[in-house]
Amino acid sequence: MFYQVLRNFHRIITIHTPAPKYAASAALTSVCHKFGVLSVCGLSSSPANAQDGSGYVCTKGEQDVDAAYVGPDGQSGPRENAPSYVVPYSAEDETPRRYILVDVLRTRYRLSDSDVNRIMSDEVVKRTFHQRSLVRTLDMLSLEGVTKQSFINYPWLITLEKMRLQDKLALVQTLQLRDINDFVPFLRLSVPRLRKLVSIMNRESKILSQGNRIYYISELLKVDPKIVTKYLSKRLFILEMPFDMLEQNLQHMINYNVSPINILKDLWAFRYTPKSVQLRLERAKRAKKDKIMPWMVRCPEPILQRSFKLTLDELAVLGEKKNVVEYVAERLQFDIESMRCIMERHPAVMRVRVTKVKEVLDYLLNEAGFTRHEIANVPRILCHGLETTKQRIEELKSYGCRPSSLVIVCRSKREYDKFVKSWLETDLKMRKYKKDDQHKEPEET
Repeated sequence: MFYQVLRNFHRIITIHTPAPKYAASAALTSVCHKFGVLSVCGLSSSPANAQDGSGYVCTKGEQDVDAAYVGPDGQSGPRENAPSYVVPYSAEDETPRRYILVDVLRTRYRLSDSDVNRIMSDEVVKRTFHQRSLVRTLDMLSLEGVTKQSFINYPWLITLEKMRLQDKLALVQTLQLRDINDFVPFLRLSVPRLRKLVSIMNRESKILSQGNRIYYISELLKVDPKIVTKYLSKRLFILEMPFDMLEQNLQHMINYNVSPINILKDLWAFRYTPKSVQLRLERAKRAKKDKIMPWMVRCPEPILQRSFKLTLDELAVLGEKKNVVEYVAERLQFDIESMRCIMERHPAVMRVRVTKVKEVLDYLLNEAGFTRHEIANVPRILCHGLETTKQRIEELKSYGCRPSSLVIVCRSKREYDKFVKSWLETDLKMRKYKKDDQHKEPEET
């Protein structure tokens, strides 16, 4: 039995090591000497066969394969008839693929631990690196000029199948590229889909001085092409729609001062005709919207009307004042700089509609009886809804509680209920104490 174990060990080190066959046999001989036993086959006494103590017989053919070659001088050396089943050694066969990929990202591309974790935590990467090595894809993309920042932004790049990736790169290279990284997001498309888009852009290169729509949009919006492709790769209809329609809609949005990044984030507005786009943008301008957004082009009419009404109501409340800080400063009788410092403690107050702020201030000052200093100490009260604020203050008033600070009114429902319960328990104890004290006074007299 022991000889069978040694023989299996001999076969394992022969197959899985890059060393010549005689070295593997020499290693087996060393192990045999270590344990004080004879070699399984190499030290057999018969040239035809050798039998060990366990009854196992080594034939001459097996000896030719497994026994170490001994030359005339008694030294072991290589044989011309070395077996052909020896597998070439590869480090990837023994090291887990995850560790290989992480090591390459850290040492070769100098990525930080956070960037490596971002790549390895990508769902597509986690599903793929167990099945095949991703290092070759990484190397192929690097040779084409793909930077490490692209790998960080789009971790799925390294999971692309090698043969399809070659076809996609060949298609992209037919475009008038300034930088391969500008078109990296499109590598996720299928080959037929990418071929169609590349064909469209190549046809337009004859009429566009920029070369294609990507660089055309980038130039008009004054945005980096990498940012343009980041959003256009999710809305491919922009690359397939008639160019005249794209050009007019884009020019309308630029003329009405729509933010470039807002245009890219909401590309659905480009599906509407240029005439309807211009009409909606003009209505938004007449409604004195300080910030025109692409959703105003595509939203239903009732939503647009409500948005315009809120804007006009806010303008009516503000009057000559420019923003909510100036309005609150006037209502609470503080100078503008002091009020700005107070409200900066809770930046959310700056984003509250001035009509809502007016309703809360009217109630607190005119009905609830709080002073301007009490309100200024807790500016976050202006963020809370009027109904909730009114309900809590009226409830506390019914219990005979007039809070010294508006902080409790701003707390969560759980904390507010806990405060009310504590107040009621304390009030009950105080009443009981007073009642007992009143009974003791007649007895003393």
